[in-house]
Amino acid sequence: MSLKLKAIFLLLLGTIFWGMTFVFIKDAVSLMSVAGFLGYRFLLAGIVLSLIFYRRLRLINKTTLKYGLLMSVPLLTSFLAQTIGLQYTSASKGGFITGLSVVFVPVILSIIQRKLPSSNIFIAVLMATMGLAMLTLSSSLDLNIGDSWVFLSAILFAIYIIMVGKISRKCDGVLLSLTQFLIVGIVCTLYAGISDDLFIPTQYKLWQAILFTALFATAFMYTVQNYYQKYISEITTSIIFSFEPLFAAVTAFFYLNEELTEKTIIGGLLIFVGILFAELKLENIKTLLSVGK
Repeated sequence: MSLKLKAIFLLLLGTIFWGMTFVFIKDAVSLMSVAGFLGYRFLLAGIVLSLIFYRRLRLINKTTLKYGLLMSVPLLTSFLAQTIGLQYTSASKGGFITGLSVVFVPVILSIIQRKLPSSNIFIAVLMATMGLAMLTLSSSLDLNIGDSWVFLSAILFAIYIIMVGKISRKCDGVLLSLTQFLIVGIVCTLYAGISDDLFIPTQYKLWQAILFTALFATAFMYTVQNYYQKYISEITTSIIFSFEPLFAAVTAFFYLNEELTEKTIIGGLLIFVGILFAELKLENIKTLLSVGK
């Protein structure tokens, strides 16, 4: 398996974990503060990475610390903005707006690079956005203050994706992830402590949510992103992340007995087509289509 295919596969696997977290987080944030939950989640992820890769810890240097601190800013602020927004908007609209990072990534890259994206990237982003809309949107499109916060979160996460693409080539991906986890975890824990919202969880559901999100949706997923994203484009990465609402729907189907509709399946297929257009040149796609005739 090539490094590009391996990167796509592992990022897809991590996105499945992200989709599954909705089931756990829904219960967790009703039992403790958001800052307290994020503190436990990121600190535990950092501790687990430290134990697994303890031999690498001696390789941490000023460069790793500098970039880890820099990248923790959009990571932390995107989490906080999304969490604030989801208190005022629906989960479906929040999922769609968050997924709009697939649009913001090429827009921000165009501004930085001072050139328009290629035609296949335009098509890829359009397909992914249509897929997201089918996965998440209902008939109601009324906007509120919560939508504005989630919109800001999507922009911040798009910036994070681009930063990972640039910085991960300069640092060890594991150490870069570890640094971010500890910084975000410490900041959230301190804030929860100052706000008198920090306590040791005793409920099974709460520990279930903390352990799953810390090990799979954080330690695994963000380490994979920081290590493997350099082998694919930032735009392909954002399109892969657009699958999150689909995997959330599939998880809800199995665990909560919610309906899995044709609309959901078609939305997932559109996002998959978007990935193909993002990774293949338009000429190659035309060749593949002509061969099939």
